[in-house]
Amino acid sequence: MSVNECVEQAWFKSSYSTGSGGECVEVAQSADKVHVRDSKDKAGPMLSIAPAGWTAFVEFAEQAWFKSSYSSGEGGECVEMAQSADKVHVRDSKDKAGPVLSIGPAGWAAFVAFAARG
Repeated sequence: MSVNECVEQAWFKSSYSTGSGGECVEVAQSADKVHVRDSKDKAGPMLSIAPAGWTAFVEFAEQAWFKSSYSSGEGGECVEMAQSADKVHVRDSKDKAGPVLSIGPAGWAAFVAFAARG
């Protein structure tokens, strides 16, 4: 489906979009896809994704990331984690767009127990 074919879709702006630019996205849903576009370029490219993929993205984006109590403000030991229903996610707090390690709760518990032993 092209952007022009989505004209009749009910586009809505993300609640995280601001009037100052930079983070302005709109979303519309058709029968079999969720469509995302830049609200400042309505005729530009559009991302179309299956509803299950969109749901996974939103769940991941909504996670509350928190910095480890062992992380310092001096760099080097900056780790953040977030928990979803079935995974624990770990990332470098200095590279929020970088890779994320996702492991199951049992694996995370084993890691924490091992790390606690020193």
